[in-house]
Amino acid sequence: MNWSILLNPFNKFSEKQLLFFGLVTVAIGSYIAYLIGVTFDGAIDVHLWPNISFCQSLKENVITVLLLTILLLALGKIINAKTRLIDILNASLIFRVPFYLTAVLVGIPAIKEMEDSLVKNAQNMADFNLKTTDIIILLCLTAALIALLIYAIALLYNGFKTATNVKQTSHKVFFGIAVLVAEILCKIFLTFL
Repeated sequence: MNWSILLNPFNKFSEKQLLFFGLVTVAIGSYIAYLIGVTFDGAIDVHLWPNISFCQSLKENVITVLLLTILLLALGKIINAKTRLIDILNASLIFRVPFYLTAVLVGIPAIKEMEDSLVKNAQNMADFNLKTTDIIILLCLTAALIALLIYAIALLYNGFKTATNVKQTSHKVFFGIAVLVAEILCKIFLTFL
């Protein structure tokens, strides 16, 4: 298997293929979130939320993609005036794919039951007792979730780098700041919309 395709699909596939794949995964990911009961209430957030509707999930994804696209396009134009909207949009769309996998992981019924049990038992510390298997499962899940977050950021960065031809360290720092600003703005927009 060619790992470079997984880490940087932007060099292998055309912008039309990436756009189609990105739009389809936004719809499928939103539907999965609705079925599982997961909310994407920030650019890099995934939480259990059993009362979410498909429209609300789709709205969260669209707002996240739009905010990231606007912020990264503005930064991209500063770095390289030839930065194209389609390339930044594709990076923002493909960036979301690992979050849909994250939604599936946190939505596993056994994980939900374990979380409910932990929350319930945490209220009464005297009864707080974790089994070894629970700890192992939680550690494995945490490692997988961290790996998916790193993968998502790598996808977004590689898409941005391909679109803008980033080379300077300062541009990489500004990229990181733009992602953090997108996280904050997503929280604000999703709270009021």
